[in-house]
Order: sequence, then structure tokens, then C-alpha cells
Amino acid sequence: MSLFNEKSPQERDLTPPQSNLTGVLLSDMLPSGAVSPKNSEEMRILEIDPARCKPWQFHNRDIAWLTKERCLDLMLSIQKNGQLEPALVRKIKDDPEYDFEIIYGVRRWFVCSQIPNQKLLARITSADDKTCMILMHTENADSKDISDFERACSFSQQMKSGMFKNQTEMAEAMSLSQGTISKMIKAAEIFEHKWIETLFHNKLDIPIKHAYSLSILLKKNEAYECIKKEAGIIQTEKAERSLSAAAILKRLIAQGKPNLYKPTEPTFLTMNNKPIVSFRQDKLGKFYIVIENQAKGFSYCEIEAACVKAIKNYLSA
Repeated sequence: MSLFNEKSPQERDLTPPQSNLTGVLLSDMLPSGAVSPKNSEEMRILEIDPARCKPWQFHNRDIAWLTKERCLDLMLSIQKNGQLEPALVRKIKDDPEYDFEIIYGVRRWFVCSQIPNQKLLARITSADDKTCMILMHTENADSKDISDFERACSFSQQMKSGMFKNQTEMAEAMSLSQGTISKMIKAAEIFEHKWIETLFHNKLDIPIKHAYSLSILLKKNEAYECIKKEAGIIQTEKAERSLSAAAILKRLIAQGKPNLYKPTEPTFLTMNNKPIVSFRQDKLGKFYIVIENQAKGFSYCEIEAACVKAIKNYLSA
């Protein structure tokens, strides 16, 4: 039975009397130099109906987190001790389905929505998108369960929205180096290719380092085609079901790396029209000598002489 069936919100203001939670809470959470919202006096603590809330469009949680299995510890904690940390929400105007959007605390909201009659404890703010983004990332900066790639996708989305003039402004707001912001946004660009995104079940285990390397390679036409071909092979094999995110990325990167050497077809050395050995070079420059099955009819000295000739051919090439 769905728990999202209450039609009217019930709010209970839990802000202590004569307290000014507003600017204090925001200023405590914002990085140095950031500006608190002008209407910060509207920020207050409420108990609200989770069924009347939805995640903010810029939230940095992958939907893969929102399962009872992944949130079990938090669910047990809230059932036993209550919700210890409030979420941050903002009112939505002119939406018959929802009253609030969750800026941060999406897992807390999801858990409360799964517990019968459980209200969501939340702070309410009227801050603009830019300030809300800073608050969200400040809140989650030390969270171990949010992956760097989730953050990267969030940074990329917010940069595209025009929230910041450039990466330098974002870096200053996030208290991160411009190099870090640039690398994360570049890594997130791999999901602009749907044929890559479909290889992964979620964003949780994607290593930033590998995603960044792949993103660089995708800018090169020759590498792009090789990577896309390998992605198709992975899809056909359904290998993504068993491979880790890192293993998938490594396969794609390996196909996109420039060939340092031109691979050669096998060259056969024969005697009496029977192949004794063959030799070839792969794209990494490795040289292979293969003793053919038919060489069993030749003497050790004859096979040795063929191998020596193959080596001489390789060194003189």
C-alpha cells in the first residue's frame, strides 16, 4: 500500500519561542565569504508531511540510494530515536501535488515516507538556488556515503544551469580549488553520452579518476569510435552485470588510448612449405614468437634457427 496518500499538509512549527534560528543557522553553514539569503528570517523548523515533498532538481543524491535496503540503518535509527537532524526544504508555489522541495536530507525524507505516520523534521528557507546549492554541498561535504562522482554530476548540472558565471566562482563558493572543480565537471561529462551511461546501474561506485581519463579520450575522434565500439561489445556481452564500474571504465579507457605501435599480422617462417614459427607485434610494441604445431616434425636446431631469424627480422625492422 502506498504511503503517499495524504492530500493535505499538516505542519507543526517546532522553532523554540523567541529564538532566531534563521541567519545564525545559515551563516554557520555557509563557507567564508558566502552571503546569507535576504529572507533568512523565514527559516524555521517544521514537522511536515513527507508525501507533500519532492527532491530539489539540483540535489546531489543518486536515486539508487532511495531503497529500504540502503536506508535500513537510518530507518531503524529514526524509528528508535526519532529524526535527529532536520532536512532543509523550500516552499513550492502553485503545485497541487507538493508543498516543499528537499534541498538536502533526501534520504531522511525517503525514510520518513516509508514509516507510517512519520513526519519529516525540516528547516524551511526561502534562499535562492545558488545559496541552496552551497548549503547542500556544505552539509554533505563530510558525508562518506555520497560519492565524488555524484558530487561531480551535481556540479556539472548546476554549472549548466547558469547558477555560476564560471568555474572559478563555483570553486570559491565551494571552498575548493578550481582544478578540483574542473576535473569533477570534466569527469561528469561521460554521462552526456547515453551509450556510456547505460553501462552503469548508478553513480555510486564510479571512480572520478577513471571517469576523468575517459572523458579526455572521448574528445579525440579516433579514440571516441574505439570506445563506442567497446561499449557496444560490453552491452552485447551483458558484462556490465558482473563487472564493477571501475572495470568497465578500464576496458573503455584501454580501447581509447592511442596506439604507440602499429600492430602487425603474423609472419610465418617455413621449411619444406611447413610453418615452423610465426611472429607479430601488438599495439603496445610487444613482440611475440609462436612455435607452430607443425614444427614438431623439425629438429631442435631447426626450430632454434627459425626463432633466431624471427628475432633478427624484428630487430632490423
